[in-house]
Amino acid sequence: MDIDQLRSFDRIVRDGSFTKAAARLNVTQATISMRIRTLESHVGGALFTRGRKVELTERGATFLSYARRILATLLESEDAMRSVDRGRIAFASLRSLIEPLATPAVVDFMHAHPRVEVRFEEGRHRDIAEWLHDRSLDLAIIGWPNFDPLLEALEPVAILREKAVLAASPALAREIGPQPTLDRIFAVAPHFLSFFWWQVTPDAIVSLRHRARTSSQVLFSSGRALIERGEAIGHLLEASITHDLAEGRLIDLAPIDMPVIWRDSALVTGSPEALSRPLVAELADRIVARADELGVLHAGRR
Repeated sequence: MDIDQLRSFDRIVRDGSFTKAAARLNVTQATISMRIRTLESHVGGALFTRGRKVELTERGATFLSYARRILATLLESEDAMRSVDRGRIAFASLRSLIEPLATPAVVDFMHAHPRVEVRFEEGRHRDIAEWLHDRSLDLAIIGWPNFDPLLEALEPVAILREKAVLAASPALAREIGPQPTLDRIFAVAPHFLSFFWWQVTPDAIVSLRHRARTSSQVLFSSGRALIERGEAIGHLLEASITHDLAEGRLIDLAPIDMPVIWRDSALVTGSPEALSRPLVAELADRIVARADELGVLHAGRR
């Protein structure tokens, strides 16, 4: 029994004809007939009734599901082997780092390796931690430090540190005034927003929620829109708003009586041996280089 016999058997069932199956498979009808006779000798009896209409025998109908299962497995294995030849890599990043950090690194990597299959996903820390549990990732950017007991063996390839800027619209910043205190900021600001940047919200952010007249925890896109419209203030990660700050669309309030708040994350591998694969090591190096360029590389390989 071989793959050509199984493919011929499946094709005859699909086309209902030895002649059509031979044409589809680009072989002679004699070849198709010989393959089926050999297959029938292996399974112990006739698979088709021959006549004006080709139909499966009871033996053939029983064998069909097994034959197709074997074919599907063989096709999957062929695809997997082609992927090995081309290369395949799976990477996931925190959503907040997709635009400034992960996307440029992945785009450059894919340009350099057009035949490599890349699976690139985004999510919150808990999503990515679950994918790491499942061993479905080669590389990931997750929140740091790691508090997941099932991932306690993780060692960071690099630690990233981003400044969290207390951002406001230009109009609201003018109303608050230069070098403001927190009292002045919250006397003017209508709404304080916090975001899902951290696994555990820093105490400083929690205390600001209590001081604000109104406080909400929102997604980045909606929160940024409210801040830009002057309806709220909130801590945005500096790496994601660098151009907005430089061009004056957003203002860093920088209160004089509040320390700088940071958000740490880490580039980790999905398995201890992942960096022994050249493609994984190269993508890791591109991510680290981009982090260094953004000024958020805190520790790790350079």
